[in-house]
Amino acid sequence: MASIGRLYDKLREQCRDHIPAHYMSLFDDIFHDTILFVIHNNASVNKTTDALLIKHFNYRFRMIAFQTIKDIQQLKENRYADNKQDKETTEE
Repeated sequence: MASIGRLYDKLREQCRDHIPAHYMSLFDDIFHDTILFVIHNNASVNKTTDALLIKHFNYRFRMIAFQTIKDIQQLKENRYADNKQDKETTEE
């Protein structure tokens, strides 16, 4: 935790480049989810240098951002065929 606290500004600056512009409103949530994940992950304990920790953090950030964005995209999908079928059954 101390290492992440010390590197917080640098990590935040680097992670901004890994998220699409139209999802920047989610950046803070994804960034803090990554902090919690890295702090509680046993693989992070083995990262003895700052360079290894930064590399691991950026990797995890990209993974969490990817999953979050895919979840949002899945929620936005419209199922037009299902909507039309539902209208037809209710009209009958």
